[in-house]
Amino acid sequence: MNAKEFFLNHIKDNNYQGINLADYIKPSWGDDIFHNKKRNKAKFRKEGIANYLKELHKEIANKKLSELNLIQITFDEEYEANIEQKIFDIKGDNFDNLKIFTGNIVGSIIYKSHNFNINCRFGNEFLQYMIANTSGFLELENLGSINENLGLGEWILTYYWKLQLKKAFALGIYKTYQKKKDNLTSIKGKIDINSYLKKSYFDGKTVCSFKEHSYKNELNSVINMAMTKVFKSKYQPIVADIYNIKNAFNSINTQNLNLRSIQKKKVSNPYFKQYNQVFDLSLKILKDEFANMGESKSDFSAFLFDISLLFEHHIRKILKKSYFLFPKNKKEFSIPNGIYKNSIYPDIIIDYGNNEIGIYDVKYKNFDFTNGVKREDRFQIVTYIAAYLNKYKVKECGIIYPLRESDYEKFSKIEQQTLHIAMKEIPFNIVLYKVCNNLKNQLKMDELFMNDKI
Repeated sequence: MNAKEFFLNHIKDNNYQGINLADYIKPSWGDDIFHNKKRNKAKFRKEGIANYLKELHKEIANKKLSELNLIQITFDEEYEANIEQKIFDIKGDNFDNLKIFTGNIVGSIIYKSHNFNINCRFGNEFLQYMIANTSGFLELENLGSINENLGLGEWILTYYWKLQLKKAFALGIYKTYQKKKDNLTSIKGKIDINSYLKKSYFDGKTVCSFKEHSYKNELNSVINMAMTKVFKSKYQPIVADIYNIKNAFNSINTQNLNLRSIQKKKVSNPYFKQYNQVFDLSLKILKDEFANMGESKSDFSAFLFDISLLFEHHIRKILKKSYFLFPKNKKEFSIPNGIYKNSIYPDIIIDYGNNEIGIYDVKYKNFDFTNGVKREDRFQIVTYIAAYLNKYKVKECGIIYPLRESDYEKFSKIEQQTLHIAMKEIPFNIVLYKVCNNLKNQLKMDELFMNDKI
């Protein structure tokens, strides 16, 4: 394959062993876009590809994750991304020995007009499945909407915008009070005294100033403009199932606005609060900011997020159907760090009643079937348990990992172990969440997981 296709579709998350450019890319005339040489183009293809990757890495290495537009899918609880983690790393100095290493960050990067995608290692269809579950929709019938020719960031933004719009629309179209003045036969609001005094005779009508609900507002205009743009674009297959929402907004007869004059406003009415995110996402669509992380004139932009947070929330939503879970951000215990104390938040605490709990950590990493749980992850779960033993009886503990269906049967038989801590013997489980090869079966598999696995 050429470099353009490789950078678009073949880089996956959590690749700690590294992926060699030379093993996948066979430079061809299509890779001349990575250099500006006019003669002997074939000679400079490998050099141009390697230089592109090294320059991109340098741009990212000089920026903190907090400086980037790290898009976090909005969850029900508070989640914090690890701002110290790298987006990706490289080793080597030329095309033949360059390797790319990835972690939990997925999404799209655009550098000098070229796409660099970090895709979900279980397939972007599974990424879509988790986003849909997070947003309260499990729309398996529309999994075919993913187009490999789209940038991953473009697709995530459009798809997530659609889901948030559907959730907001379920509350009704956003409406606001607008000031109006009219000559009425009955009193409404305040009487306009000046207009009344100027009348030469009373004609049975009174000029009144009043407020009235209206769907014609800037927020709805922006949403309608974004919807019109998406439906006329290559993203139309993603939104093909919301024609009813499109028709509803069209009926308002909103007007096109000058994007430069639009200010980001927040919906103050808590009932319609869901529209805040729809408004922000609509502006990104209208301004083509699906991957904007700085000045529009910049050669570098990114639309990225931490997929481990999404996976954690996905697991919590599944388990909530069978268990009562403690809130994710419940402050109970903290540990000193030499200057102040840090609160600790286990990913999953199952409340079994009678002061009995189960503590589980969720890891989006690949489970190491040779060496087991990584050292830092073992210490983390031990810290959680030691803190909670002061107040609760910890009935069981463990770590949850995702695993491909094709690997599941081979590795699913893991013996339960026992953790000895503070004179207690606590069952320790490795729980494997199966990612189906055919996502049509994922709902059924999730039901088995929530009922049998913990």
